[in-house]
Amino acid sequence: MVKTIIYELIAMSHELKKRRCIMVDPKILREMSFFSDLNDEELSAISKIIKKKNYKIGEAVFKENEDGTSMYIIRKGEVKACKAAPDGELMTLTLMKDGDMFGEMSFLDGRPRSATIISISNTEALCIEKHDFEKLMDSHPRMIYKILKNIIFTIHTLVRGMNTRYVEMVNYMWGRRR
Repeated sequence: MVKTIIYELIAMSHELKKRRCIMVDPKILREMSFFSDLNDEELSAISKIIKKKNYKIGEAVFKENEDGTSMYIIRKGEVKACKAAPDGELMTLTLMKDGDMFGEMSFLDGRPRSATIISISNTEALCIEKHDFEKLMDSHPRMIYKILKNIIFTIHTLVRGMNTRYVEMVNYMWGRRR
C-alpha cells in the first residue's frame, strides 16, 4: 500500500511538471533580444525544443548544488539568484528581469547549480535543455553558434560589471593606489 501511494505521488509530480511545460511559438522568440539575430528557419528549429515554464512568487526554479543542465531566459517576471550563507540564510546576489538569462553555467559545463533561483513575481521563463540543444548541432550549426555567442556575450557583460564593482569596492575600502 505504501509503495502504491509513493508511485502515485511520483506519477502526479511528473504530470504536474509536464503541465507546466508548454511549447513556444516562434513569434514569441522573435520579440526577445536573446533570439533577435536568428532567422525564421532557426527560430522555428529552436522553438521546437524550448519549453515555457511558469513560476509563482516565492517558488524556487532550482536550488544551489542541484544537478541540472537547463538554461532559462525570462520572458516576463523577476527572479533572484541567492547563495546560502554559512548560517544557512539565503543572501541575494542579483535580481534578474525580462530578457535576462540564468542557468547557463550548468548548461555549459554540466556541473551542479551554483546558486538558488527564486521567483519574486509571477514569472514566465523559457527553458532549453542541454541534450535537446546538442541534438541541433549537426542540422543547425550556424544557429548553435549564434546562441552560444549570445550566452558568451551575456557572461562577458556580467564579468566586466563584476570587475568594475570589485575595483570600486577596493578603492572605497582601501583608497586609490597611486
